[in-house]
Amino acid sequence: MLVFTRLLLTAAFCLPMLEAAALNVLAIGDSMTEEYAHEVTFSAPDSDRFNANVRSWSELLRIHRPTEVTLGPYENQGGAYGDLRGGGHEYNFGIPGTNVLNWVNLLGGSGSGDPLGFLYPVTKEALQDEIFLTPVVVIALGANDLKQEYNDLFNDTEAPNYFNQLRNRLNSIHDWVRANRGVRPPKIVVCTLPDVGATPQISGTYNVPAKQASTRAKIAAFNQSLVTWAATKNPPPTIARLDLLTDRVFDQVPFQINGTVFTLSGSMENPPTQVFCKDGFHASTVAQAYIANEIIGALNTAMGTSIRKFSDREILRNLLGLNPDQPYLAWIAAAGFTGSEMDADPDRDGLPNLVEYLLGTSPSTYSQPFSGRFAPGQSLHWPTNATGLRFGTLVPEESSDLQNWTPVPAIRTTFHADGSVSVVPASGASESFVRLKAGPRP
Repeated sequence: MLVFTRLLLTAAFCLPMLEAAALNVLAIGDSMTEEYAHEVTFSAPDSDRFNANVRSWSELLRIHRPTEVTLGPYENQGGAYGDLRGGGHEYNFGIPGTNVLNWVNLLGGSGSGDPLGFLYPVTKEALQDEIFLTPVVVIALGANDLKQEYNDLFNDTEAPNYFNQLRNRLNSIHDWVRANRGVRPPKIVVCTLPDVGATPQISGTYNVPAKQASTRAKIAAFNQSLVTWAATKNPPPTIARLDLLTDRVFDQVPFQINGTVFTLSGSMENPPTQVFCKDGFHASTVAQAYIANEIIGALNTAMGTSIRKFSDREILRNLLGLNPDQPYLAWIAAAGFTGSEMDADPDRDGLPNLVEYLLGTSPSTYSQPFSGRFAPGQSLHWPTNATGLRFGTLVPEESSDLQNWTPVPAIRTTFHADGSVSVVPASGASESFVRLKAGPRP
């Protein structure tokens, strides 16, 4: 027997959160960490050059998770701190343009040869003061190092010890942070390096596929070496895998969230559907949201907290101002039923609109897309629509009494090369029923 569930759209009501102090976090980083409000050369649209319309992960946490995590009081005026910080959060030492060596020199007290070296001592002093207010430190550096060296990495002309030296410098920063609090050292989160070869600015020039693959493999091996290095420390820092974002940029074509398709770059207006800012290098709001999620996950691991990650629907609706249901709305409008609800059934074939979208059938024509039987020795088979499945999920569930339903186990589910799916009942089942449960992705 085949049973379809009607799509249930429910509202979740949350009890008020108990009052608790937000987790204080100190960040050591570069322009990817600094508040984009102070980086208008790339964060503001050409039509309004002094007002950033994209956000960094530090800003996203302040705006959307203010009661759960904080990088300190916010100073809106640039230069308010009198050091290398451009304003922003008190515990945010995201210094634009810096690489790992700059930070080693800053912490070691050597600013010679650096145009901004005269501000190293006052910045270090401020850092030493603020670090006592924060139980955890995030180190997010290295993207500028890869950018500066990318030509040599791409052409296999980098120094033989380049990656070892880079890791040793990160280790030096880690050890300084660990030692600076004496008997009560902070927890530390170390971020892997995003592969800058995924950015349009880099890939537009360095675009020989074989060399791209080779360079990507080098950077991936380095990031894995950071994971290995972390395990040797006592106690080990927690790793935040920022390289997962650039892996996604490389591998997911097109880049999409729940069916909403994004371009990598191209517009000087920084639209919300761009993965990178108008300079083609810095992560835009959508990319920074995934950076924030990796850092949140690492903070929760390090501190035992439960800071909420950003769901895909929250990213689309609250961070980007997009309608997360737009892929479905566009599909149902193209079918001639503008605004028809996901659980409506205009052709009265027993398949709600959302199920039709996920199966690839028409909401205006009676459909019977199932073949076979959910019976011993047989299988039930149905098609799927790959584009629709970006937006929603279609889960086969089984029951012996039509009351208690559980997902059909993976071992009895087959995904075929053409995208279709088939399921078989449990061996020896005397009576069994199956249904498809449909819903938008979270």
